Amino acid sequence: MICYLCGETIPDDQPFYSDYDKTVCKPCFGEVPRCFVCRFPGKTMEDVAGLGWECEFCRGKLVAEGDDVAAVFEPLRQFLLAFGFRGDAPLVAAWTDRVALRQMQTAADVPREEFIDDFLRYSYPVFYRDGQMHLLRRMTKPTLIAYGIVQLAAAELALAYGLPDLRGETPFHDVTRGWCHWIGFDAAGRLGYDLEQRQLRKWPELGLQGDFERWQASARFNAPAKLVAQFRATAPVLARKHLSAARTAGERPSG
Repeated sequence: MICYLCGETIPDDQPFYSDYDKTVCKPCFGEVPRCFVCRFPGKTMEDVAGLGWECEFCRGKLVAEGDDVAAVFEPLRQFLLAFGFRGDAPLVAAWTDRVALRQMQTAADVPREEFIDDFLRYSYPVFYRDGQMHLLRRMTKPTLIAYGIVQLAAAELALAYGLPDLRGETPFHDVTRGWCHWIGFDAAGRLGYDLEQRQLRKWPELGLQGDFERWQASARFNAPAKLVAQFRATAPVLARKHLSAARTAGERPSG
């Protein structure tokens, strides 16, 4: 085998990295930058401002600034109708630097983010806040769709309850965030997005996915229509109790 990067023959007893029908030797793998999205150590890497490295195999194939994000989101609105949403939350896309996007969601001191999995462990790559849908500067279309469904639902609920977003630590926030997260998780499974569904099953951590486990457990025994009824019966009661209390105390309900 010949190394894609240095052109040298890879010894039979040496480990190697393989992807895109290319093989990279161990020395090159440890020396060159690797793509933020796919982890490949490409030949012509580009350092994308506010994100990280992008390889030649991802370049031009990811959702990025200049793409028609609204066209991707429109069909997702129809999907949300089956879960009791109107699907009419306004969409103003804002491409946002990786660090700023994470800091909107958590102030935790998280490990350094070398790859997109590191980011997804603690943050959403799509996040609704104050009338804008903030987007990570590069992502695959399945990632945009799966996480976009989560945040379109979150946007509609935030607007309905007069909140800038669904951050917060009350039972209301846990239930609503978990509901939105479960809808995205369910959508990823229906669409055959196995990777995105695995990611949504376990991430993000630090409570950002809310009471997702509750809705996932309930979905094992109840049809979506029953889940919608459960949510409609629960959310307004929690809002009256916890949002009113937070406002009375002079706190920002979204955290």
